[in-house]
Amino acid sequence: MDISEHLNQAESLEDELEPALELTPALVQKRRSQGRIIFDRFVRNRSAVVGAVFLILLFLFCFIGPTVTGHNQPNTTNVLSVNDTLAPPSVKYPLGTDDVGRDELARAMAGGQVSLLVGLTSMLMAILLGVGIGSIAGYYGGIVDNLLMRLTDVVLAVPLYLLLFVLSASFTDGSPRSVIILIAILGWTTAARLVRGEFLALKEREFVYAARTVGAKDFRLMFRHMLPNAAGPIIVNATLLTSANIILESVLSYFGFGIKPPDASWGSMLGYGQGLADVSPWLLYVPALLIVLTVLSLNLVGDGLRDALDPYMTER
Repeated sequence: MDISEHLNQAESLEDELEPALELTPALVQKRRSQGRIIFDRFVRNRSAVVGAVFLILLFLFCFIGPTVTGHNQPNTTNVLSVNDTLAPPSVKYPLGTDDVGRDELARAMAGGQVSLLVGLTSMLMAILLGVGIGSIAGYYGGIVDNLLMRLTDVVLAVPLYLLLFVLSASFTDGSPRSVIILIAILGWTTAARLVRGEFLALKEREFVYAARTVGAKDFRLMFRHMLPNAAGPIIVNATLLTSANIILESVLSYFGFGIKPPDASWGSMLGYGQGLADVSPWLLYVPALLIVLTVLSLNLVGDGLRDALDPYMTER
């Protein structure tokens, strides 16, 4: 058999093996993008998926539910009808009414809008402030790092709830905007410490030296090269911070320092329903259950994202 016949046999064998090679799991895994790998890891965490599904349904319930169900008048009273005050759950009022006849379902959806917006908006503001302070402290180090971290320590040293009560009573007007600003200016410390630690480790990496060698300026290094590599811990911290801010808003509103009537939030509904728990327990249980399930779902999603974004996480 000559050389040409050997070559022809080798080519035919390669053609036969090529479809099988294309379907090899290792090759399929190599073709996956980083985003797909993260998504697959997250989906395999069933508890995180359950939390994400609940949050999606909760947002639909709070923001689209009033339009779909027609329960869109949370502050309308029905004092002309005694039967509509402290009414138990029924077809007309699925979650019952309070002592002045207000629809509890409408108030739960309106209160959810306020609580979720306060939690998410204050989280975004706190993350932006914390990322800015932490990145500057971690990148420049030295006296800049010392000054910014001592400022962080001062904020952390003050009892959080006591400071919130004092500032809320003195400087807020009970509107969602004022509560958002108050929570945000006290909630950036964890993000700042986290980003500082990431930047201290990243600034000694080879890709930072390479970018600096080709002429990259400080802010380009910080926010174009280093910050994307710290995105994973920041995203996880954002989910946990959202749940913490929802609890903070609920505590403030429960004690009368947060959202003021007639605006509803889950915290104010909880405080209002406590006094009527003996005759109408649903006024207490509905907002309490919504707060617990929302915070639990956010924590489950945060745990799932932490595992999915871990670069050292092995494929299972």
